[in-house]
Amino acid sequence: MNWDRLVLRAGAAVAVLALAATLWILGGALSREKTLSGPGLVASAADRSGPFALTDHRGTAVTQARYAGQVTLVTFGYSHCPDFCPTTLQTMALALEALGPKREAVGGLFVSVDPERDTPAHLADYVPHFHERLTGLTGAKEAIDALTRAFGVIYTIRKDIDPLDYPVDHSTFTYVMDGDWKLRAVLRHDATPDQMAAAVERLL
Repeated sequence: MNWDRLVLRAGAAVAVLALAATLWILGGALSREKTLSGPGLVASAADRSGPFALTDHRGTAVTQARYAGQVTLVTFGYSHCPDFCPTTLQTMALALEALGPKREAVGGLFVSVDPERDTPAHLADYVPHFHERLTGLTGAKEAIDALTRAFGVIYTIRKDIDPLDYPVDHSTFTYVMDGDWKLRAVLRHDATPDQMAAAVERLL
């Protein structure tokens, strides 16, 4: 019997089982983000929100109570993101402008899932350039992970690709919170500024 070949086959079988288990777990997480038909709107389930205690890009400690009484757009990402994050922040900025004077009752949060690089000072050089009503949030990894779990957000820091200039795989949805910090709608990454503005305006 060729023992080397047997060991290789056993190793391959274990790898396949591990991959299947990973995909099953990931599939369960992704099922929480299952989309509806049509562009823009994903869902309107109020069971994903969660309290938080983070730091904004001004260096101020904040919780969800800071945003009571206003409609808040929330997205998760990282400042080194080459595509989805800047596109989403630009969409949020255009949606705020489309709301006209009503935007004074609306805010936007960019929650970093990369706190190692996204310090308050770094976010201060990034987020406000998109719009003055957008705020960057960062903090301890444990606090960020608690919030991502509450929203059903998944992310993976890929230091295996590059330990310094690493990418981060992450969910790309925008969450629309009402004045009581209840989730009222989830928007896909391809939602237009008008669709986002319409989702907000329904809550004003």
